[in-house]
Amino acid sequence: MTVSNTPFSLAARWFVVLASILAGSSWAPGLAAQQRPATPAAGRPTLETIQVRPNVYVIFGAGANVTVHVGQDGVILVDSGNAASAGAVIDAVRAITPQKIRLIINTSADPDHVGANEQVALTGLSIIPDVFAGKTQAAILAHEKVLTRLTEADAPVSDGALPTETFTSRYRSIYINDDAVQILRQTGAHSDGDSMVLFRRSDVVVTGDVLDLRHFPDINPARGGSIQGELEALNRLIDLAVPNMPLLLKEGRTFIVPGHGRVSDYAEVVEYRDMVTVIRDIIQDLIDKGRTLEQVKAADPTAGYKARYGTDSGPWTTDMFVEAIYNGLKAQKGKS
Repeated sequence: MTVSNTPFSLAARWFVVLASILAGSSWAPGLAAQQRPATPAAGRPTLETIQVRPNVYVIFGAGANVTVHVGQDGVILVDSGNAASAGAVIDAVRAITPQKIRLIINTSADPDHVGANEQVALTGLSIIPDVFAGKTQAAILAHEKVLTRLTEADAPVSDGALPTETFTSRYRSIYINDDAVQILRQTGAHSDGDSMVLFRRSDVVVTGDVLDLRHFPDINPARGGSIQGELEALNRLIDLAVPNMPLLLKEGRTFIVPGHGRVSDYAEVVEYRDMVTVIRDIIQDLIDKGRTLEQVKAADPTAGYKARYGTDSGPWTTDMFVEAIYNGLKAQKGKS
């Protein structure tokens, strides 16, 4: 196979290197450095921990990815995983460091991201003083909409799982573990409570379900998602990330931790953004020609990408993705 010598094709070739690192290759110390497969207690799920920076780890297998930032001030977690994985997540964090969990940042209100909040938080100590707190636990920080959704759900979560701190501004910035940490409001992409987390010194961005390379983006409008918000989020993520250019043989780059699946980088997000843009444009063209939703589905606008990202079953199907884009674009056209 011949590969053209363009910057993007060269970057794409290094995805293979990144994938092999994530699979456990020991020759590249930058990302793989340590894999810590935990020995689970009876009845607990098996989790795997990979070190992506000297002080940043990702725990896989807890429902959603759980990112761990370690330093002299304690542990920051981005998401806590699902309820069933709470004990295993606690064990995995303790296998990394004896430091206390000080802060949990939730990227959305989805159960696989917040389900373990209470159990995990109770093992920690808040980094944010609260004289009114009734018990000792790590602080939980999220967009205000996460609190709203959790309290208004058909089966509301317990008080201990709710955010203790919320924000609505475009950024919520804190300085912990000798690192500038920015929580970025990105509402309206996957949901109306989306946040991404940028660890500036570590050069790691945690995206939540704004990015999920396993399938087409989940932008279900019932949870506040939209195609416009999703593309805005992906473009913002690309702005935040720095590729390993021009020194392609060096390991330096921004690592991007999605809500699920493998760690990625700039070029892979560009490819994903371009895929979403192409499908959006195809559906927009069909709408402009007066096609109905069923006619749009029959035209198969995802044909070039369905083998990689599509599915006909599960909680988020290709048909649901096409319908979400169609309805979002129709609504936008009606407002113009």
